Amino acid sequence: MSIRHICVVTETYLPEVNGVANSLQHLFTHLNSDLYQVSIVRPAPRVDMDVPDNEVWVKGISIPQYPDLQLGLPSKTALRSHWKATPPDLVYVATEGLLGASAVSLAREYNLPMISAFHTNFHRYSGYYGLGVMRRMIMAWMRRFHNRTHVTLVPSRSMVSELTDERMERVEWLPHGVDCRRFNPAHRSATLREEWGIESGEQVALCVGRVAAEKNLVVALKAVRQMRIEGRQIRPVIVGDGPMREALSEEFPEAVFTGVKTGQALSECFASADLFLMPSQTETFGLVTLEAMASGLPVVAYDMAAAREFVRTGVDGSLASDDSEEAFIDALRVALRFDATLMGLDARSQAEQLSWDMVARQFERRVEALLASHCESRGMVHPLQTTS
Repeated sequence: MSIRHICVVTETYLPEVNGVANSLQHLFTHLNSDLYQVSIVRPAPRVDMDVPDNEVWVKGISIPQYPDLQLGLPSKTALRSHWKATPPDLVYVATEGLLGASAVSLAREYNLPMISAFHTNFHRYSGYYGLGVMRRMIMAWMRRFHNRTHVTLVPSRSMVSELTDERMERVEWLPHGVDCRRFNPAHRSATLREEWGIESGEQVALCVGRVAAEKNLVVALKAVRQMRIEGRQIRPVIVGDGPMREALSEEFPEAVFTGVKTGQALSECFASADLFLMPSQTETFGLVTLEAMASGLPVVAYDMAAAREFVRTGVDGSLASDDSEEAFIDALRVALRFDATLMGLDARSQAEQLSWDMVARQFERRVEALLASHCESRGMVHPLQTTS
């Protein structure tokens, strides 16, 4: 079999720090390099770096309140040039902005097989920014966007049902994996706990992610404060940055805010905590949930996304009984009744079954099935190649 060229079109990728960029990097670096070649079309990152050989950079504009992220502008000219020079066998559209829309339009023009990914619940984000009235409009855009591709991949089974109910078509489940070498209890650091100011016998409740409204961190901080009022020795540690950091640090002076951490420093943050809090209700998956479990942390979360798939109350964490703030607080209360070390061992065992190699092999099978079904309609001649 000849090498397949997969062109990935995305508005975020490394070195940007977010779940979408991380999951894309893990998935595509775990593909069989003897069979698949991957190119990336993305907005030029706002860092000083050379353009990697497999990347094409296009213009982008900053997103309000998210200066480190960009919205890619329509880029048919750049896409057309790239695809003429290196014809793709399949187009993978990872984000639903204007750049992604131009890729979908051009791929349809060239009759290329197309996979889209639903990584972000933008329709849910609207409620956290006083834009709830726009939910229908956002969902209408997402529905039209994804229904113009051949299949839409989502990272949790609950999202398959949710999006199908929203009249999206051909929605399929592709789970995320986790790197259990990088996220490992062996990275626990007594020195780091000292830097956080953790006292003997005090537990660390960790949150990792963007410090922004849609991450719902205020609920986690309120939950920990309530446990402290009830006599528990527990301190919140927030790893990440964002527009709400200053306000939350003033409102919750007992919390430790570390800023963004990556690489070994992030691994140590996970492993040096005692339990993980996931208060977000906007995740399609929440990769940090698996990273916490791989690090040996029991997880407290709402019953959705990755937590619904993998967390079992009293075994490796605790799930809130409903979507309320009170239910999350009670879920933390329940978790603290159990032995965190034993639950952490079960969490680690669960995560060890979820490798990125396994996810990549599943993705490859889906790619081959789509390419096979497409061959008949195009008579085995590549739409961007000329024949003599």
